[in-house]
Amino acid sequence: MTTFRRTSSLKRTQQRMAVLFILPALAVYALFVLYPLAMSLWGSVFVWKGLRMVEFAGVSNFSRLFVFPSGARLYGALWHNTAWFLGIMVFQNGIGLLFAWLLFLRDKGAAFFQSVFFFPAVLSPVIVGALWRLLLAPGGVVEWALNGLGLHQGSLTVLGNSHTALAMLIAVDAWNWMGLPVLIYTAGLRQISGQIFEAAKLDGAGNARMLFSIALPLLMPALGTLTTLSFINTFNQFDIVYVMQGVQGNPSYSTDTLVTYFYRLAFGAEGAVGITDIGLALALGTLLFLILSIGTLMMLRFFDRRTVQL
Repeated sequence: MTTFRRTSSLKRTQQRMAVLFILPALAVYALFVLYPLAMSLWGSVFVWKGLRMVEFAGVSNFSRLFVFPSGARLYGALWHNTAWFLGIMVFQNGIGLLFAWLLFLRDKGAAFFQSVFFFPAVLSPVIVGALWRLLLAPGGVVEWALNGLGLHQGSLTVLGNSHTALAMLIAVDAWNWMGLPVLIYTAGLRQISGQIFEAAKLDGAGNARMLFSIALPLLMPALGTLTTLSFINTFNQFDIVYVMQGVQGNPSYSTDTLVTYFYRLAFGAEGAVGITDIGLALALGTLLFLILSIGTLMMLRFFDRRTVQL
C-alpha cells in the first residue's frame, strides 16, 4: 500500500512538472498565434475607420471580397497561388525526387551533392529574390550569357512580361528550396530495405520501374509532408514577389498573390489613391486561413490513406 502511494505521488509530481514546463510555451503560443487569430476573425465582421472598429458589419466584408473590384483581384491572386503550388509540385518536388533517386543509386559523393542542392535553402527568400532580380534584369548576367551562347538576342524582359513573370518567380522559388525535397526523399529512400530493390532487380525491374512502382509508394509519408509544406508555403507567398515585382505584383498584377493583396488592403497600397480597408483585409485573411486549414487537413487525410506499411 505504501509503495502504491509513493508511485501515485511520484506520478502526480511528474505531471505537475510537465505542466509547469509546458505552460511558458503555451503562453507564448496563445499570445502570438491564438490571440491574433481570434482578433483577426473578430475584426473581419466590423467596419473599420482607421485603426478602430466602429460598426458591426456582419458578413458584408466577405460579400464585398467576392464582387468587383475586389473580386477581380481575389480571383486573380487565388489563381496565381494555385499555379504557384502546381509549379512547385512539378519543378521542386518532382525534380527533387529524380535528383534524390540518382543520388540514392550513386551513393559515392551523395553527401557532397546533397550539400550543393541544399545550399540555396540556407539563404533568405529576400536575398534570393534580390539576387535573381539582378541576374534577370535587362543587361544582367543571364542576358549576357544567353546572348553570348546565341540563345537570345536583345534585351531580356522576362520579369517585365506578364506572360513569363509568374513562371520565373516560381522557378526562383523552386531553386531556393530544391534541397529540401532532395534531403527528405534521400532520407526516405535509405529507410527502405535494400532487399526489396535487390528482389526487384532479380525480377528484371529497371531503375524507372523501381522508382515508380516500389520507391514512390513507400515514400508516401515524405511526399505527404512535402506536399503539405509546399501548399502552406505557396499560399503564404510574399517575400519573393515583394522583392522581385513589388507589392502590386507587377506587371499589371500578373504576379499578385493573396498575401500581397492582403498587404495592400491592410497598409493602404491598393488602388490609385492608396486606400486602406482593414475590414476587407481581415476578411481576406480569414478566407486564407480557411483555405490553408481545409487544404492541409484534406492532404493529411489523403496521404495517410495511401501510406504503405511493410
